[in-house]
Amino acid sequence: MAKIASLSPFLLFTLMIILLLTVLKLSALAECTPRPCQGKQSWPELVGKDQNTAYFDIRRDNPQVDNITFLISDALWPSAKDGDFCCNHVLLVIGPIPSGGDGVIKVPQVG
Repeated sequence: MAKIASLSPFLLFTLMIILLLTVLKLSALAECTPRPCQGKQSWPELVGKDQNTAYFDIRRDNPQVDNITFLISDALWPSAKDGDFCCNHVLLVIGPIPSGGDGVIKVPQVG
């Protein structure tokens, strides 16, 4: 029984890695809508808001956006290449906010 309990954290970690890779692969395969973009393209008012509010506000303000990716740190902020710009994609960077808890820490933008 002790061996099973000691394997449990390892299995959980492995499953989380597999899930993360699957999600990243699916978002990478999402169809890209090229320029010109339509609708609202930047949401500075969402900095400091919680991730659910940000998600629903973006979807409401720009129905063309159908791929919102959550990034849990700005340390991994991707550098955009010319061919990588998608009008239907928004990256939400989530981290600790001054008022406490976690929320949007960078201005969400189409791209």
